[in-house]
Amino acid sequence: MGNWLGFWHQLSKQRRKRALLYALAVLVAVGTLYAARSVLGIYFLGLVFAYLLAPVVDLINHGLCWIAGKWRFGFLRRFARSLSVMVTYFLVVAVIAGFVALVVPIIIREGQQLWAARERIIADVTGWGEWVLDRYELLPDPVRDQIDDTLRDLGNLITRALQEAVGGLAVAVTYTFGIVLAVAIIPAWVYFLLRDFDQIRDAAYAALPEAAREDVRIVLRLLDRTVGSYVRGQLLLMVIVGVMQAVAMSIIGVQYALLLGVIAGLLEFVPHLGPTLAAIPAILVALAQSPMLALLTVVATRIVQMIESSLITPNILGSTMDVHPAILMVVLIVGAEIAGLPGIILAPILTAVLRDVYRYFSFRFADTPCTPDEAYDRAISGASFSVDV
Repeated sequence: MGNWLGFWHQLSKQRRKRALLYALAVLVAVGTLYAARSVLGIYFLGLVFAYLLAPVVDLINHGLCWIAGKWRFGFLRRFARSLSVMVTYFLVVAVIAGFVALVVPIIIREGQQLWAARERIIADVTGWGEWVLDRYELLPDPVRDQIDDTLRDLGNLITRALQEAVGGLAVAVTYTFGIVLAVAIIPAWVYFLLRDFDQIRDAAYAALPEAAREDVRIVLRLLDRTVGSYVRGQLLLMVIVGVMQAVAMSIIGVQYALLLGVIAGLLEFVPHLGPTLAAIPAILVALAQSPMLALLTVVATRIVQMIESSLITPNILGSTMDVHPAILMVVLIVGAEIAGLPGIILAPILTAVLRDVYRYFSFRFADTPCTPDEAYDRAISGASFSVDV
């Protein structure tokens, strides 16, 4: 404490005032965000939406500026960014409308058929379950006790997840007005984010202490590299895996193939556990048709998982999420314990981000400090460093 007080008194009066000003600004910002946390989730989704659309807007803006320069349309350059955002909005609406018109009716029809056949499927699966249970009773007592404990823990986990979902629903209903207001203004908010991103970024940098601006810029660059690659790549993976699963189920003759493909695509966002969870409903539906078809479904889903993990994921996500599976398993458990399903989804991203930021500052704080750009290059290349405190 004495060292900190000595350091504080060594600062000039003006520097102390600036430090207090920055500290007060951070406290006010954090306090405000915490007080409004119940309705900020949808703004976060809007921010993610803007982040995902930014490359499309940049591409269209570049094309419009090229047209303006080639054909001497000077007025077009002034409105290129706004027009790019509007064209992007139109494309998004067109894609959503096409999906709703062509795919959603089929999914709804298959969902209705699956719901209508639920009693038959449950009866068939229950019959096979009774057959398995008869064989299960022949197992040694220690093995059965271990299996019972595992199933009991799984049941408790599912029950807790359902309780959290119900609790989240109650909170959402409590803050309905704030959520409705947020939904009403999100499209306009995203529009201004996309149109004026450069000005917003420059203004944010200007509000920071000059000594920290370059490091903040590099840290945000690391975030963009890791989070951007992961989110955009994961969305593409969801589409590819969903299509592969639907095609595979159609080829081997499993009913409700498109619905099962959609389920597989959505669950792909859950790291490592998603493909396994997506295989369960497909296997159960196939088991209600025939045991041999259920076996074929196990093989087909495993082939899809192998193609996804060995060929597609490395080419789409690259090395930005290069976290060892042993570490990732622990990270997923910790994320689930802290925040449930959102924790499972976010834990790998946060782990990769913290890893890259730690590497960056290790090079920045070395005995021979690297420049911000040099530290960035070494951090993303995985260069080795030593920690000597």
